[in-house]
Amino acid sequence: MDTEKEIGFLIKECADHLRKEGYSEPRIKDYHRLWRDGIREYMHRNSLPNYSKAIGEDFLDGMPIMSASHMRAIRRSVHVLDDFLLYGKIRKRIVQYVNHELPGELGKVALEFIASQEKLRRSKLTVNEHRRILSYFIAHLTLRSVDHVSDIGEDDVLTFISSAQNCKDKYLNTVRLFCRFLYQRKYIGRNVEYVIGRNNYPVREKLPSVYDADEIGLIENTVERSSPVGKRDYAMLLLATRLGLRSSDIAGLTFGNLDWQRNLICLAQYKTKKIVELPLLAEVGEAIIDYLRYGRSLSDLQQVFLTATAPYRPVNRMVINGAVSRTISASGVDLKGRKFGPHAMRHTLASRLLNNGTSLPVISETLGHSDTQATMNYLRIDMDNLMRCALDVPLVSTNFYEQKGGVFYG
Repeated sequence: MDTEKEIGFLIKECADHLRKEGYSEPRIKDYHRLWRDGIREYMHRNSLPNYSKAIGEDFLDGMPIMSASHMRAIRRSVHVLDDFLLYGKIRKRIVQYVNHELPGELGKVALEFIASQEKLRRSKLTVNEHRRILSYFIAHLTLRSVDHVSDIGEDDVLTFISSAQNCKDKYLNTVRLFCRFLYQRKYIGRNVEYVIGRNNYPVREKLPSVYDADEIGLIENTVERSSPVGKRDYAMLLLATRLGLRSSDIAGLTFGNLDWQRNLICLAQYKTKKIVELPLLAEVGEAIIDYLRYGRSLSDLQQVFLTATAPYRPVNRMVINGAVSRTISASGVDLKGRKFGPHAMRHTLASRLLNNGTSLPVISETLGHSDTQATMNYLRIDMDNLMRCALDVPLVSTNFYEQKGGVFYG
């Protein structure tokens, strides 16, 4: 490919390529505006007819201070030109995930611990959390000149846990399990877990955020449903408010999960792997159909919900969290002291089911919880109704106490 090209010709070719790739005309128009007011104006001012990657870098380096969002848009417009000039295509933006390294002897043992957790069938999220915290622990030990597992002492453990600014309970849990593992595998000759047991950090009580029926109605009616994005966001919102689905499960929803004949949504939850069947309510089904017919771009992807701009790909939970949070914020509902994401809608559904007299096991099944204890965490705010949900304990006949001479058989 060329390393430089006349800027006007490059922009025309690049726009044609974007159009072939399925980018919308409004999006291409945005790029034209960014190029006109940005790199093209810069090149005209400096009498530079041909564009090259180096010129783009010089332009970006000299940009004045502006809002972060506008800065990202300008950078993206230049990177699009760079991609097309050098590769003849526009590469997808890739989020660089942090790889938590586990180096040296300490890291080798930490990997053994992680493998033991995987054998216990801990969730991927839990295992990744252990890896992240252990990478910090190893860095902490290295700074204290502890390079061998056998040298880990009580003070090393306590100073690390004390250094945690947030989520101390998670640090505590990971290090406790790791120390137990080290002692059981005889990597250390003394059980340093005991020192953690005497230093439990209380977990701050978090009351669930719930919204009443009128507020939920106001939130749902806030979505402007005439645009493709609005149709998508409305369908995603209803899956959260009416069925209590987690954002990860909404993002992973496929056409195979929708049983239109039986009016069911059947899926294996991302977090718990528990298979749940939920009713495909009329309003939810109609919202999904409206999005599929008039909002979703043509694609062979099996996921129901796609990004709004090309290159089209499945939405992730961050897209869903943002869409729901923006809708709740725009609704005018009082948010003081309350969270306003998809998980709050899950808490709300649980509370509404409870208010309607639904039993705790049924609520647990609806939310896809493995046991009712997890459901209790969603319902701490409504103890009066919880008491009414308790099953009546049958009275024991007097004959039971009097049989065989009484006093429990003497």
